[in-house]
Amino acid sequence: MTWRKQANAVLRICWFNGCLGLIRSPLVFVALFLTPVSFLFFLYVVAPRAELPYGVVGGVLFSCLFTGSGMMNDCAYLRLERQMQQVFITSPLRPISWVLGMALSELTFTIPALVLFLVVLTLVTPVSISAFLALIGVIVLTWLLATSLGFLLSTFFRTLREIWPIGMVVFTSLSVLPPVFYSLAAVPASFRWIAYVAPSTFASQLAVSAAGLPVTSVPGAPFLSSVGGQLLGLVLLTALFIGVAMRFARWRDP
Repeated sequence: MTWRKQANAVLRICWFNGCLGLIRSPLVFVALFLTPVSFLFFLYVVAPRAELPYGVVGGVLFSCLFTGSGMMNDCAYLRLERQMQQVFITSPLRPISWVLGMALSELTFTIPALVLFLVVLTLVTPVSISAFLALIGVIVLTWLLATSLGFLLSTFFRTLREIWPIGMVVFTSLSVLPPVFYSLAAVPASFRWIAYVAPSTFASQLAVSAAGLPVTSVPGAPFLSSVGGQLLGLVLLTALFIGVAMRFARWRDP
C-alpha cells in the first residue's frame, strides 16, 4: 500500500472506532467529563483558590492520560472478541497504521474534554498564545505516551476480565497519585524526585510552566527543576514507550 492508502486507512480506523462512537452514543460525552470535573469540583470546594489552576491543568492531562486506558480497552476488545487486529495486520495495512488509527480514534473521544478544560484554564489564569501552543505540544506527547502504553498492555490480555483491574491500577497511578491535579510543592522537598518516577510528572510540570504557574524545584536535581530537563525527559520517555510498544507488543496470539 502507498503512503496515501496507509493514511486513508488510518483515517478510516479513526472514523470507525472514534467518530462513529461519539455520533451513536452521545452519553460518552458525559462519561468523558465526569471524573476530571469531579476532581475539579472537589478542589474548588476544599482547596485554596490558588490551587484551582493546577486542578484545571490536571484535568487537561487526565484527559490525555486516559486515552491510554481507552486504547487498552478498545484494542483488547477488538483483538479478543472481534479478531480485528489479526485481520488488519495480515492485510496490506502496516501495523503502525493500525496503532495510529486507533490512537487517533481515542483522541477524538477526549477532544471535547480538552477544549472545555483549556477554555476554563484561560478563565482562571492568563494564558498567552505561545503558552497555549506549548500546552498543545505537551498534550500531543502525553497522548502518544499514554496510547503507546495502552496498546502494549492490550496485546498481553488473555481475557476481557483482566482489562478493568489492570487499567485502573496503571492509569489511576499515572494520573491521580503523581502531582497532576495538585502542585509539586505539596510533596516534601526531600521526596520530590520520587514523583518523577511517573512519566506524567514531567508532563504536568511542563504544563504548569506553560500555563505560567509557579514551578516547584527539586532540591539537588537541577535537571528535574528546569524546563529543558523536563521537556527532554518527556520526549525521551515518549520515544521509549513508542519503541517498546512497537518492539514487544504481541501482534499475534500464540
